[in-house]
Amino acid sequence: MNKIVVVLLLLTGSLNAQDFVYDYIERYKSISIEEMNKTGIPASITLAQGMLESNWGRSELSMKANNHFGLKCGGNWDGNTFMWEDDEYHNDNLIQSCFRSFDYPEESFYEHSMFIKTKDRYQFLFDYDITDYKSWAHGLRKAGYATDPNYADKLIKIIEKYGLYEYDMQYMPISEEFVQNKLSEIDNKEYTITYINGSKVVIAKKGDSPVSISKSIGVLAEEILKYNDNIKRKYQLFDDGDYVFIEEKKSSYSGTDSFYYAKKGETLEDVSQKYGVDVKSLAKMNNFNKYKKLKNGEIIKLKNVPSDVNPEKQSWVNNNSKDSRFLFDEPLTPKK
Repeated sequence: MNKIVVVLLLLTGSLNAQDFVYDYIERYKSISIEEMNKTGIPASITLAQGMLESNWGRSELSMKANNHFGLKCGGNWDGNTFMWEDDEYHNDNLIQSCFRSFDYPEESFYEHSMFIKTKDRYQFLFDYDITDYKSWAHGLRKAGYATDPNYADKLIKIIEKYGLYEYDMQYMPISEEFVQNKLSEIDNKEYTITYINGSKVVIAKKGDSPVSISKSIGVLAEEILKYNDNIKRKYQLFDDGDYVFIEEKKSSYSGTDSFYYAKKGETLEDVSQKYGVDVKSLAKMNNFNKYKKLKNGEIIKLKNVPSDVNPEKQSWVNNNSKDSRFLFDEPLTPKK
């Protein structure tokens, strides 16, 4: 084989191998920043720990139990559990340990924050500056977070290699009092309600969250998380014009288009929000992972169509989420 071709193949393989790293950062940087602002734990530390502990979201524990930090059950844990072989031995035999299991990976980020925030042995860490990730990394090792003697160095290497320290600059502490005050301000807020693919949708305003919308329209915040695959947190902030589903999405698109042409970097979750098609159905129809980053112009099925249908003959769909073709009914004003 030509040497140049071999080199190009190796480089391509190397770049593709890094995709999962950047996908992980892109998905979990927001929750890491949010937890930093709530608890004072540097986002770079949380993100690096998640990457290292979960093998970038690819370990059995993270994939089957959504546990990205190796959090064990402990005496007070009353949630779901997952038995997994880790580092516990009995009579020189490796035995299964009880680990916490979560419905969503983001829940393990909450529990990780609470674990560090509430344990006495970690309290000295909060004397370090939020940007002093090196002291935090060595402090975690000193406090016994991990048995690996190189744990701190591994965290620091990840943080510096991928520039995670930049996220620590977004530190803006949020107090519970601040949250409650913001919620009281929106008790009487009214929302425009419309339909996408036959499912009811709220058009959010900048600064809204699932909790604030819940308080105004009477749909549980947990239900909002369930209906919107791209919404992971109760206090996740929306921008003006974001569509928030308050009913289940359909399993296929009932509009005229059978295909969607993706923009680079979009995921099936993004397509799901635009068309009101359940992301699991989209993933099954297209044989994709729902978190896969799509390529520019990549063809996505919106409904099951005969295999001989040529997508090039289908009408192209505008990527603009405000396109009127995404809306099937006139906006409705909720009754008081």
